[in-house]
Amino acid sequence: RCMIFVAFLIILQRMAEAFYYREAMRQVRCNKLSVNPWSFEEARQYARSFGFGSKEEYLEYRCPGAYALPRDPIKEFTNEWTSWSDFLGIEEEKMTQVMFIEVGFGVDGHGQNVTKATVRAARNAIEFNSIPCVADLVPGGRHGLKLKIDIAIPQIYHKDLDLSQVYAVFPYGTIISTQIQSGGALFSSGIALAELGDQNDQMLVAAVAVTVGY
Repeated sequence: RCMIFVAFLIILQRMAEAFYYREAMRQVRCNKLSVNPWSFEEARQYARSFGFGSKEEYLEYRCPGAYALPRDPIKEFTNEWTSWSDFLGIEEEKMTQVMFIEVGFGVDGHGQNVTKATVRAARNAIEFNSIPCVADLVPGGRHGLKLKIDIAIPQIYHKDLDLSQVYAVFPYGTIISTQIQSGGALFSSGIALAELGDQNDQMLVAAVAVTVGY
């Protein structure tokens, strides 16, 4: 009986070892899959091969395996992103009538957070305007508006910009194109404060131009 009990314990130990090994391998695979394997050009070419007709079709698509397309290509490819029509290879939405252009500036005084500065610039561009007649002038009302977003930020911070947060600033309308160029400014704040997230004493300035039309 003692030998049977010992054998039973050995079997349990080996089963537990096998379980933990499989779980460890699963975690390794998941970690590998969490790294985007695509360059922008590769992802764009592959996305176009599916013949998606819209952003909604792309977002509904689920591809299992290691070569799944990024769920949020805007965030993944901020530096190269221009529009969904460019990424999917579909006809670009046109702006046939420009109504007005708004320009704003935003600053992150400490922390060198380019997204924060750009969001502030986008808000600065649109928050000091009130145009009550837009709903009457634009076919489809406010939701029929089309927007072009031009962003100027220092080149070294392009890779850190989260465009999805910038897009969230605009309450309605369709963003049909986005351009990111080198610009904005870097000034010295005079002091680097670690408790505010500073890596240096740079004060980051962003500029955003919003073209509105239909």
